[in-house]
Order: sequence, then C-alpha cells, then structure tokens
Amino acid sequence: MNFLSKTPPSEQFELSPIKAMELAASRVPDMVSLAQGIPSFRTPERVIGFAQEKIAAGLCDKYSLTTGLTELREEIALSLETEGLSYDPEQEILVTAGSIEGITATMLAFTSPGDEVLLPSPSYASYLGAISIAGCVPRYVELDEENNFDFQVEKIKQGITKKTKLLLYCSPNNPTGTLFSQEKTRELVEICRQHNLTILIDEVYKDFYYVDEPHFSATQIPEARGMIVRACSFSKAYAMTGWRVGFVHADKDRISRIVKFHDAMVTCAPVPAQYAAIGALRYGAEFLEEFRVEFKKRRNYCISRLDELSQVMDYQLPKATYFVFPRIKDIVEYAGDSHRLAYDILDKVKVATVPGVAFGPSGESHLRINFGREMSDLEEGFDRLEQYFFHRQPRQRPRKVVAEQARVITPLPGKAGTSPSWSGKGARLMLAHASRRYLKRNPALVIGITGIKGKTTIKRTLVELLGICHHTRGAQLSYNTEVGLPLSILGLKNPKTVSEKIGFPLLLTKQALWGRETAEVLILEYGIRSLKDAEILLNIAVPDWLIISGVEADPHLDYKAICKGIKYIAASLEPEKLLCIGDDHFVSSMEPVQQSPHVLHDNQLADGQLSTSKNNYACGREIVGTNAARALIAAVTMAELLSTPAESIRSFLQG
Repeated sequence: MNFLSKTPPSEQFELSPIKAMELAASRVPDMVSLAQGIPSFRTPERVIGFAQEKIAAGLCDKYSLTTGLTELREEIALSLETEGLSYDPEQEILVTAGSIEGITATMLAFTSPGDEVLLPSPSYASYLGAISIAGCVPRYVELDEENNFDFQVEKIKQGITKKTKLLLYCSPNNPTGTLFSQEKTRELVEICRQHNLTILIDEVYKDFYYVDEPHFSATQIPEARGMIVRACSFSKAYAMTGWRVGFVHADKDRISRIVKFHDAMVTCAPVPAQYAAIGALRYGAEFLEEFRVEFKKRRNYCISRLDELSQVMDYQLPKATYFVFPRIKDIVEYAGDSHRLAYDILDKVKVATVPGVAFGPSGESHLRINFGREMSDLEEGFDRLEQYFFHRQPRQRPRKVVAEQARVITPLPGKAGTSPSWSGKGARLMLAHASRRYLKRNPALVIGITGIKGKTTIKRTLVELLGICHHTRGAQLSYNTEVGLPLSILGLKNPKTVSEKIGFPLLLTKQALWGRETAEVLILEYGIRSLKDAEILLNIAVPDWLIISGVEADPHLDYKAICKGIKYIAASLEPEKLLCIGDDHFVSSMEPVQQSPHVLHDNQLADGQLSTSKNNYACGREIVGTNAARALIAAVTMAELLSTPAESIRSFLQG
C-alpha cells in the first residue's frame, strides 16, 4: 500500500487481520479465541493499587511531558542498566502509548513516502499499518523455517535496494517464537551499517523466554547504538494490554526526531497508565516470573496437543513469546489458503485463530495459535480443532459443548504433500526420472523416515545432529509424496506462479543433468498411506536407512493399508538398516520391525539421561512432547550407527 498512488489512503488502509478475526469471532456465540495476543492474566493488584493512589492524589488529571513522566523514564533507565544498556532518561527515552505507537512515530521520523521497509516473513501483521501510514512500501524477506525461522542474512542483503531505508523486526519473533541467533543478528547489524539503514526492533516479548539463555538484543552491540531504535511495552510482560503504555529508546538525535511525531499523534501516553508502568517496574518482577512459568506450562500443553494433530500440522517449538505457528499439511482442504481455513474453523467449530498469510507471504499455509489464554480455553480449543480435522466427537468437559460436527478432511487428488500446481501424471513421471538421474550422478547416503506421527521432527533433529560431522540436507518442509519427495531430492520448490510453471521444465532438466549435490547425507520423508504409495516412492529413491516413526494417530485412518505400505518399504532393506519406534503397537507388530536390532523405546530418555545400546548420555536439551523425545532417541541412535564421535553427540545433547 503506497500513499503516493491516486487511490485515497482510506481505500488502501486495511484493518489488521488479527483484529478482523477478533471482530468476526466476537459475533459467534460460545466461541473460543486463540487468536489475538492478549494474555489471560489480570494486571497485578499491586500495580493497579499504585496507579489508584496516584489517581486519588490528583496526579493524573493533566498531561505529562510529551516525553513521559520523569519518574517513569528514570525507572526505565534503571531497568535498561540491568541489561547492560545505558540511556539518558532525559534525552534518550520516550514513553509511548503502547509499542505500536512508538513504532509508527519512528517510521514517520526516518522514512519518506515511497521508501522501502524490509520485513522478515513471517512478521507481526500490524507493522503493515505503520508502514502504510508512512507511505512506504513493505519488502518481505523470508526467514529460514527449517532452522526455526532464523534470519537468512544473504536474502536480507539481496533484498536491500537504493530505496531501502529501514529494517523492522520483532525479537523474539511474533508469530514464530523464534530467538534470533546472536551470530545472525551481528551479521544483520553489519549489513545495515554498510547500507546506512535504520534498525527498528520490537522487543515486547523479551521477558518470555522458555530456554535457559539470556536475551540478546542488537542494542547490546556498542557500534550499533546510533543505528537502532528499540520499542518495548508493558502490555505483555505485566498483563497490561488495556493500559496502552510502552517506550522507545535510542540516541538523543533519533529520539528528538521521533518525539515530534509522537506529540502530533497522542501528545503523551495516558498518565494513569504511566504511573501503572512505574508500579510494574518497581513491584512486578515476581509476577513476571509467575506469568512466565505458567505460560511455559501452557506452551508444553499446546505442543502435546499439536503432537496429536501431527497428521495435519507440523510445528517448530517456540522458545519465547506465547504463540506457536504450525504449518498446515497439504492433505487439509484449505492448506494453501490460510485465510479461508481460519474462517472455516471459526464457522465450523467456533475457534478463532489467525491466518498465517497475515504475517507475510511465507506465513501462508500456517495458523497462529495463542497459548497465553486460560488453560480451559486451550483444552476446549484443541478439542474443537480435533473435531474439525478428524471428525471426532468433542471430549467431555464441564464448561462447553460443541453442538455441530465438522466434515471429515480427507486427502484430495493431487494435494498430498505439496501444492497440486505441478502434479499431473506426466509431471510426476518427469520428476521421478529427474530424481533418479540426480541421485545416480550425486551419490549420497539416503536416510528415509516413514510413518504418520513425527516424521518432520525426526528429520529436523537428524539434520541438526548429523550436521555436526557431515554435510547434511533434509527434505523441504513436510514434502513427502510422489511430488514432494523428488522436489526435495532435487532441491526445487513447487512452482506456483504462471512464470514459475513455464520455466520449471527447463529448471528441472538443468538440475537433473548438471545439478551438483554437496550434501553427504540426504534425510527424506516418505509419506505412505497405502502399498501403492510405497511402490511409487521406492521407484523414486530407495533409502539406505529407514526410520519408522509412530503410526497410531487417528481412528478414521486406514491402518491396514498404511501398515501394508510401510512393511513393503521396510522389507526392501536389511533388518539392521531399520530403526523403529517400538512403543507404537502398530509398528512393533510389523514383521520387519521384529527382526530389526534397532527398536527404540520411550524409556531410553528419562531423568536427564539418554541411553542407547552403546552409551549413556547426559541430556540438557529442552524436550517438549512425545514426538520430540522420540526424535532425539532416533537421532542419537542413527548418529552412533554412522560412527559420529561420542563427544559430538554429548555436545549436541547439551543444547
């Protein structure tokens, strides 16, 4: 949206998709919202009481200074010192009406209409409003989903043009819960320094970490001080979303520019809210920790429920915030249209989520789920999601009943594993032939993963562990079918636009005939629902090793057909080349599994120890959910079978 065009701004500007979903949901009786980022807790009583005292004393009847109460800015400066940051409360801290107002004022201060603003994708949806108000053009740069949505520094570098003036990102990231690595953050700062870009960082979730590591902010890089504006908020950390108070800090020259736009928009932040913010900084630490502990419990519960939905969803473990951003697998009818899917879920089972496309192009095929809501809402919400995806009766809970039933979501022709845009019979034959030719020219060890539950989690864990000693490449996303498997082998993306489809045959031929594979190990997913699937996928690539993950998932599946296909592919390998999840009774009953010497059990990981037939290892990694635990056991066992040094495995297990 560019205000330089002839279209009136009012016709270009759109309501945030998050708020649009909440408005739609508010009209649905008996609705459960897992959408907008509102924490369930009340503002701590001591914080409320502090503000009430100031109101009663008549201190909130008039404007504060435009920059905010002196007392509050001094408290903020003290809190920044605990992070190793030194900012002058008089000239380098500005109190704002929530972080988004500070972000908008900063955007207006450092851009001109027509300038470009770089955004990671996925990225917080409401940034688009601030960019539009400034008359700028958003330019998305895709994050690395296979690496927990970390920065792809080279892509950011390629996205910078002569019109680029500012980089805006959220750390930790909303919607993905990503902690951006310190290494990538430093590289990013250096690139922005070279191109004289302003960096605007939104750190409203910096207090909600679920891993034992300190928050790293680009503001902690001394040479970056003059480039960076950081926006923070009291809304999330202290359950104060309704108070509308936050702040930005930067060097005095930048604050002096921002304050003019801040004054024009709001004059000053609400004074009662400013006093509440003082109370939060003085008395809120114990409540913040209480909130964090409870949110982590809810996150872990959310992950356990997503494990049960792993047939239709694949997720990355959020290490911060209170959001999870699962990818919807392509067997789901509206997987490629997350807006339609989210509203269909709201219509059919009365659960509000946020469509992933709201967060940028690479957010498509995802949903954002807020696990910061009450536990009872999470329980009911996931019960209803199970009903939507699997046609299950809702679980009996005391508080709510869902009267209507959702339809069964069954695989559609051409929609399993990847988009149907390039999946005709002729195309599938070309893909299979190209894959065989590519593997013949580029011999690599192929580790296959099959089953219904947890394939992608095993793949990612294997890529991380084996990558310590081997150049390793995994399948793209959840690609695991007749179309997805060859695309992953060839390292190609499914063509979607008309121009991509036109050029795809040439690209395919080029990769098959001349493409070079640098990986020593390929880790591929085999999606099998029948004997025919197994025959087709084996014709594309026969694995050197096969890991059979869990099969038991949902009662509507044709287990007989699935097991027949898995047994067929397992029988193509020697028993010693099979690794199997022995605690799944469908897997353990298979004849090839019973002959395998590598049957894995859940009790191999317990009390901070991971045991194999060769070693006992101390495990300090955060493991959330059954799928993650089984993936770790399988990855360590596989690493041992490939003669990975024990010290490398031990280092990996310490996280």
